[in-house]
Amino acid sequence: MDSSQRSSNRKRKAQDSMMVSCKRAKFMAKYQRQNFSMPDSVIFYIAKNPKTPELYLKMVKTCKYFFVKNPILVIHRLYTNGGKWRVNGKPLDLTKYNCKYWITDNIIASASEFVDKNILSPIIPKLYKFDVKRLTLLYQIISFNDLSLLISSAETIRFICVIVKHVNRSDVPIEDIIAIAVNAEHVDVYKPTITPKTMKQLLQIPHFATLGYLGLYDLSEVFDIEAFYDYMKKNRHTKFYLTFDDQITDAFTNRLETIVDEILETQQFNYKPPVIKFTGLDDQKYEKLCQISRSH
Repeated sequence: MDSSQRSSNRKRKAQDSMMVSCKRAKFMAKYQRQNFSMPDSVIFYIAKNPKTPELYLKMVKTCKYFFVKNPILVIHRLYTNGGKWRVNGKPLDLTKYNCKYWITDNIIASASEFVDKNILSPIIPKLYKFDVKRLTLLYQIISFNDLSLLISSAETIRFICVIVKHVNRSDVPIEDIIAIAVNAEHVDVYKPTITPKTMKQLLQIPHFATLGYLGLYDLSEVFDIEAFYDYMKKNRHTKFYLTFDDQITDAFTNRLETIVDEILETQQFNYKPPVIKFTGLDDQKYEKLCQISRSH
């Protein structure tokens, strides 16, 4: 890119920023006291406590008072690109404007190379409500408290190399994350933090049994495969997809192979057959295992 193109890009970004500022200034310039048919206290309560984003947008379109008293920008999909937040393909500095943000559907936060791996925490105070249905985090480090605010409404969760930290800086195991994902239906986690008690702890979570799908990838043999095996034969609801890292021992590999063979030899299933993948598993066995899982 030559100097003239860079100069043009800077001018365009500056113009876009000025346009947003001008539109906001113009919108806020004229504000007169409104005469409502209901008491001011009631109107103020309504302004401060919109129940849904759709209702809030209708109120703002009806009367500027509601935005002035409770400035919120409703965003359907918020995502990062190159360390910058974007909405509809355009960059948005969430800390720049004196308002809150209501994310209604999807948050995607990713980091790569030298990009900030803690991009979510600075914007948490700027979020008005947490109605996110799909939460995707990639290469992020996030506190358990911040995650608790984001994840409770999420139905689809996808974490790739995400580290969740307690206040004492210890890593949060996957069972604690599932415990606060009370509306989750589909969960994918790459390189989850696990302990020898992870599987047994998962079984103590009431909504764990209602998950439609759980994918745990790159597991170590710390994972209690026997506790999973016992549950697997009773599970009639959740589709499991488990993969294991290359460091598992021969003994653990042999146990996985035995479980896979048992699934493949089963003629009639009274449980949801899982997919289990590990180094050394025969390709034909793996393909057949996937076919069985898809058909049940």
